[in-house]
Amino acid sequence: MVSESIEQIIKERRTVRAVSDQSVSIEDIQALLEVASYAPFHSKEEPWSVVIVAGQDERRLFVEKIMDSYERLNIWARYDQQHLAASKKRTEEYYLSVPVTLIVTAPVHEKRKANLEAISAVSAFIQNFQLAAWSRNVGVTWRTVPIIFDDVFKQELGIGSDRQIIGLLDISMIDEIVKLPTAKRKAVEQWAVRLSEKLSENKE
Repeated sequence: MVSESIEQIIKERRTVRAVSDQSVSIEDIQALLEVASYAPFHSKEEPWSVVIVAGQDERRLFVEKIMDSYERLNIWARYDQQHLAASKKRTEEYYLSVPVTLIVTAPVHEKRKANLEAISAVSAFIQNFQLAAWSRNVGVTWRTVPIIFDDVFKQELGIGSDRQIIGLLDISMIDEIVKLPTAKRKAVEQWAVRLSEKLSENKE
């Protein structure tokens, strides 16, 4: 996959949920993380921190903690109870099949401004990672499932109470046979207005 410009990469990038049999090397992940680290940030030090989940042993432990969190948070109550066993099996098998997952965190700040800045910077870091990955034919799914707010889940994975999970990034090579979704966006005129127009609307 070759893109000619940053504009093309931004417009072409898609969330890739299909998992490929091709492996993703730790060296490639580290190279992508290095590129992602050039995201802007407001603090004196980069706010992002990443835990890499790769390899069978780490994967099994990680998925075990995911499934425990699903039970603890009673997430299964939202599922069709007649097919609950199949849903649990399907969820577990999916997470086990993902080659690499990144747990991306930001610091927790009591001050709203500092907390917003940390989350914003780490979100920019994640987007950088997704764009760089796409340019190398690596697919990423940025997940914000309820378990990322589970303090027990965080603790069991060695993430301190002073950090917040901004996303789980599931990573897989992009299989050429997978049909990627098309992107639809509203016209700019529908969500970007001049200040004078906005003020005029409010007076009406």
